[in-house]
Amino acid sequence: MVWKFMLCLLSIVTIVQGKERITLVENGRTDYVIQANMQDPLLQKAVEVINAFTAESTGAKFAIGTKLEGTHAIFLEKVPISNAFPEDSYSLQAVGNSIYIKGSGKGVLFAAYRYVRDIIGGRKWYAGKENIDIPKLTHLAVDPDLKIYAKPDFKFREVYFPIELDQEYMDWYGLHNLEERWGDWGHNFSKILPPSVYFKDHPEYYSLYDGKRQPIQLCLSNEEVFKHTVAYFKQRILENPAAIYWSIAANDDIGSCTCDRCQAIDKKEGGPQGSLIRFVNRVAAQFPDKKFTTLAYLESANAPAQLRVADNVTVILSNIDAFRKNDMESEPSAATFRRQLRAWKAKAKHVFVWDYLTQFTNYLAPFPIQGTMQSSLQYLKSQGVEGVFLQGGGGTYSDMAELNAYILANLAWNTGLSEKQLTDEFMEGYYGKAGPFIKTYLDQRRNHLPGASSALSIYGNPIDNRKDFLSPEAMDQYSTLLEKAEIASEGNPILQSRVRRIGLGLDYTYLQQARFYGPHQHGIFEQEEGRWKVRPNVSRKVKQFVEDAKRLGVVELAEGGVSPDGYAKEWAEIFNAGVRANKASDAAIRLKYPFDPSFPANGLKTLTDSVPGYMDYSYNWLLWNGDPMDITFDFKQERQIDTIELNFLKDARHWIFPPKEIRISVSKNGTDFQEILFHKLESVEEDYALEKVRYRAFINDRIKVVKVYAEPLPKLPEWRYHPKRKALIACDEIWLN
Repeated sequence: MVWKFMLCLLSIVTIVQGKERITLVENGRTDYVIQANMQDPLLQKAVEVINAFTAESTGAKFAIGTKLEGTHAIFLEKVPISNAFPEDSYSLQAVGNSIYIKGSGKGVLFAAYRYVRDIIGGRKWYAGKENIDIPKLTHLAVDPDLKIYAKPDFKFREVYFPIELDQEYMDWYGLHNLEERWGDWGHNFSKILPPSVYFKDHPEYYSLYDGKRQPIQLCLSNEEVFKHTVAYFKQRILENPAAIYWSIAANDDIGSCTCDRCQAIDKKEGGPQGSLIRFVNRVAAQFPDKKFTTLAYLESANAPAQLRVADNVTVILSNIDAFRKNDMESEPSAATFRRQLRAWKAKAKHVFVWDYLTQFTNYLAPFPIQGTMQSSLQYLKSQGVEGVFLQGGGGTYSDMAELNAYILANLAWNTGLSEKQLTDEFMEGYYGKAGPFIKTYLDQRRNHLPGASSALSIYGNPIDNRKDFLSPEAMDQYSTLLEKAEIASEGNPILQSRVRRIGLGLDYTYLQQARFYGPHQHGIFEQEEGRWKVRPNVSRKVKQFVEDAKRLGVVELAEGGVSPDGYAKEWAEIFNAGVRANKASDAAIRLKYPFDPSFPANGLKTLTDSVPGYMDYSYNWLLWNGDPMDITFDFKQERQIDTIELNFLKDARHWIFPPKEIRISVSKNGTDFQEILFHKLESVEEDYALEKVRYRAFINDRIKVVKVYAEPLPKLPEWRYHPKRKALIACDEIWLN
């Protein structure tokens, strides 16, 4: 196959027409030797890369040794990091008949893979040996005036997708990962001073919050905390002297200290970022030859009003609140992020950005960010951002992970490349004959996105978009395109797997939406001769989806979510439960306090549509945010009711708790009521288990009116306290039978 590849990551290339090219290999023979210091592991690896892929392409290997008379040489050399050669930069140059390959940091290894890409014409599309294409050549040559010089646009480049499991991919595109660069990474206050060790005897080390000391964050004005932190890093640096960065960052929660000393700093600096930056600067000053990082996130997202960040400290700013329909420069919801970035750049010499490129609540759900990645990275570069942590699904597959990783890996090095050209190259090289159909599928997803104000949230749900780009009609169009792609890939098992991996996203969306629709159109169940049964295509799709997901690298379906096997178990329970009729659907419903409009589900019908909620509060549940759930069901005339049953969700991570108090009353005439259930929650122990809490009352009588009252906790428990949140209650269905 002849590949039409553009020269990726090319900074300078000069080719003089009319000059004879320098032949490296001809018909499996070469008179070139590689000259390098083979005692250096990095140079040894670079030599192995050049030789292995040259042999795979041409059948020839270069000898390793000193250039002798009558031979030509490829010289490999590591050079010191300098202004001319910033870290990881490299050059490939022809001088006479010799080739000189130089690089700083790991640059000489990155240059070896550049040789594979630009001189041999090889491509590595995704993790795994099966995703490498190396052309078979009888003649391998370079231009006599070849001169390539490349330096990365970002000094730190992490593309957090499954490609990180393949070190060759990382080196092929000159990427980093946290483990090789950080001694301590991320939120680490609880590592520095573990509450289990210190809180009992020294509560003063921790934040004064909500009127008392709590082991949520550290008291950053406490001198002993400073001394412990310095001692902690002295020991950690001794243990890992090769680490480049050391994190000092708040735990992944709110709860900054409100003691008088911390507050004096924070009031002056505009928020908890004041005491954080003051503390980080002090610690960093004790290690002037080391590099530290801290997170601009949650309470510390804004820059301090007056303090400057020390020069050996890098601020990592998150854009977690931005939607993803548009690039970071034009997306309306990213306005706060843009303001924060400008402010941090005015206060800090070094700023990285933590970016998010998948839907973390549903990794496989279609998430059409294609077309925005280049513009976003160009914007970050233009603002002086020095490093990027581009977070996808990590070690599990997420929507279009192969394409997204390829584009980001290339652009993280050189934002001047064309995302469109990279996409076209990937479509042809990775998907082959199926490529045009995949490309049209991606274009249609973007075209079906709703108006500019609509969110494409990293915490969204495919049910949220059931009326626009994931509507049944749109899904049918996508499925038709992927069917054509499957036909085009017939006879090629690798290509079939690549296409099928995309299809997992459509199957997952279909199945999730089927849960929402339940016994209605597009749902799980259908009636046949008066009896409810599972639609055959749903059960088939579940079985096939689970099998293929396990085979194709899906580890979990959401961040911290279920595995494919766990998903199969959920579906087995749904099928076994079947459909329950609900007499409440015949009653008039009155609602005293409105439910939370952020999670509208199916409106009031959510409580009577015979569709239970599952373990995701964002659909099939109605939520009340601090208000009681006070509902009245009124039948036109008396109905025989045997039982009343309802479920509440317990999901402490999202501040959803069972009711503090629940009362159910019934009336035969609509005037005189009898209380048939009363339950009071005496205490709420720390428990993050996700589960349903069921309440049931037995009646066995004819009833006209039913009243259900559920009161939320008056305040959040101490172990889940949040100053800006109230206790939520969530109910999925009120069964009257």
